[in-house]
Amino acid sequence: MLKRVLIIGAIVLVAGLAGFGLLHRSSTPVATAQELASAVSTNQVKIADYMFVPMTVKVKPGTTVTWTNMDMVHHSVTADTISPNAPNGPLIGKGQTYSFTFKKAGVYTFHCQPHPFMHGTIIVTN
Repeated sequence: MLKRVLIIGAIVLVAGLAGFGLLHRSSTPVATAQELASAVSTNQVKIADYMFVPMTVKVKPGTTVTWTNMDMVHHSVTADTISPNAPNGPLIGKGQTYSFTFKKAGVYTFHCQPHPFMHGTIIVTN
């Protein structure tokens, strides 16, 4: 009985983490066809209504992406896996910005530290 409860608990935990966007790739060399199809070519991301807009962005290596917080609450741009090649910004308030230059090709997923249900993806490709 205890084993069954532990298995069910583990399943619920994994499903919950996936639902909040905490189980993402951090940086991989290749984007999926679906990611590429939904990606927007821009270097500007708005943080509005508790969302990153656009949610998926495509840029070339060397591009600086700037996030601008339009909400009344503080947000962050935090890589799902911290590395020097991925964004790891501070909390930013309304009207403030955070910028990061992507130097290496890959797929970088990120979230908002205080609001982990907010997530986005930067695809860096030639």
